[in-house]
Amino acid sequence: MKRRNGLGGKALDFRLIPYRYQPLPRLPRWFDGAVQLHVTAALQRLLRLPDGVTSRRRFENELLLAPPNDDALAHPLPQPNPRAYRSSMFGIRRSSSNPVESEVEAIPSERHIGNRRRDCWWEPIYDPEFLLEAEPYDWDLQRDAGPYRRFVPASPLKARVRPGDTYEVRGILFRECDFQGAFEGDPIIIFDRCQFVGCDMAYSVWRRCHFKDCDFEGCSISLATFEACELRGCSWSNIGLASRTELSRTFLSNPGELIAASVSGVDPRRPTLQHRMHQWFRLRGTRAHFLRSVMLSHATTGDEHTYYDTVRLHELQRCSARVAEDAYETVFGPGWRRVVALPSMLLHAFNYAIMRALGALNGWGESAGRPFVALLACWAGFGFLYSRAPFAKPIAEPFQKSFDITFLVGFTNQRPENDASLTVVQDAHVLAAIVIYSVFFATVISKLSRAR
Repeated sequence: MKRRNGLGGKALDFRLIPYRYQPLPRLPRWFDGAVQLHVTAALQRLLRLPDGVTSRRRFENELLLAPPNDDALAHPLPQPNPRAYRSSMFGIRRSSSNPVESEVEAIPSERHIGNRRRDCWWEPIYDPEFLLEAEPYDWDLQRDAGPYRRFVPASPLKARVRPGDTYEVRGILFRECDFQGAFEGDPIIIFDRCQFVGCDMAYSVWRRCHFKDCDFEGCSISLATFEACELRGCSWSNIGLASRTELSRTFLSNPGELIAASVSGVDPRRPTLQHRMHQWFRLRGTRAHFLRSVMLSHATTGDEHTYYDTVRLHELQRCSARVAEDAYETVFGPGWRRVVALPSMLLHAFNYAIMRALGALNGWGESAGRPFVALLACWAGFGFLYSRAPFAKPIAEPFQKSFDITFLVGFTNQRPENDASLTVVQDAHVLAAIVIYSVFFATVISKLSRAR
């Protein structure tokens, strides 16, 4: 396919022109100048045109003015697939035997993303002087005990995983590494007794990966996603969390230890009490957000005990976060916020005490036996009190009286006459019995209906 262009009678073979120099689509006339500039720039990025090149004619002129190259005419360039340029924008990999397509197509997982160690001062991995090795880690586990200060992409590991085989990584030490990409097992990848020290897992997705008895020290799992994973028996120390740490169908055996190990640093440029207290209450809010994600994940994955333990952690952490925020507003908030924050802090503290007491009564929904035993203890305790307390008139049948009040079957028959102390004791008895009774029946109904 040749055409004369009028420049010295030379003919240009358009098969030599890559796809990215094809003409841009013609825009309608009603587009104004500013819109045309924006659309043209977007199309240049889509087709990967160099700056200043907007059409095939422009490339043709540049090619004709360049020195002749007989080798290029003798060996025409292969035509790239236009879909490769569009798919590379969205991080879609396509295996191809075309050398030009393989060279042009960009794979984001092969390149390190972001500068979190330099910019994120609140993370435990923060180190402005940190230098990462330029060469990505190739997952050759037989060469050494583990990588140090390496970019660890997912694609080399994916190439080593054979479909249908369990890939196991045992006893490897990852020191100050950045994990990025989609780590996916087929069926699973097992990390057994591995150590992760100072590692950053942001921008990583872990699918069907099991972490067994691993140690995480000074690591950050912010902006990481875990799908259909298991983290059993892992130890946590100085961990960075974020509300965007996502868990889906993932089981975490000890969420309480992970929450206790989460930290949030302070900006070295702002060494003030207000900034430290701000980070303090923000960390509690982040813990509550993360625990909600863990709770929703445990609702369909894992055992019942861990699920209800996560419910306990989430409810207490949510109340604690509200108290911490009110405390910050009381000290550093504007004038009107201080007036509102102080009573709000007291109410949230009272709510925290109620949730802790009632949650312990039925194991946060796990146990129906606890409130039943509490009812029996209430009956026996107040029966003993009625038999021993020096009331104005001795009680003939103290345990029958305690039974009638505890189970609310004969309270109206137990009205005291001219005895204020007995009246106070009976009122407290009725209040305790109603609370325990309500928790007991609510737990039983929840267990029978299996509604979480």
